[in-house]
Amino acid sequence: MNPLKLVKYVKFFSSAKFLDFMGKMGKNVVFLRKAMVLFFCFKDQDTPKYVKAIIAGALGYLILPVDGIPDRIPGLGWVDDAAVIALAFKAASRYIKASHHEQAKKYMPFGEDTL
Repeated sequence: MNPLKLVKYVKFFSSAKFLDFMGKMGKNVVFLRKAMVLFFCFKDQDTPKYVKAIIAGALGYLILPVDGIPDRIPGLGWVDDAAVIALAFKAASRYIKASHHEQAKKYMPFGEDTL
């Protein structure tokens, strides 16, 4: 998938919705620390706008209640979300700083934040 296709999900993203989602789901899904790293990269003024658009699209897709594979399907529900976050992580990797990882770890001391 082309990372720019994620931009269509930007309309579903807001910082408040994302943080609410993370508060509810963060401890239950291992890859969500990667999403938190992306969130801090998104908030960084040094991150280019096109990368922010990709990140916002990926995070919007993540918090969207209905997506490619419904999240409530055990074992499969989070596969598409994990793939989207991995794709955005790869697209943003050049702009992800150690401080983003540190901030994510403070917010979510569990899970993984690297690929």
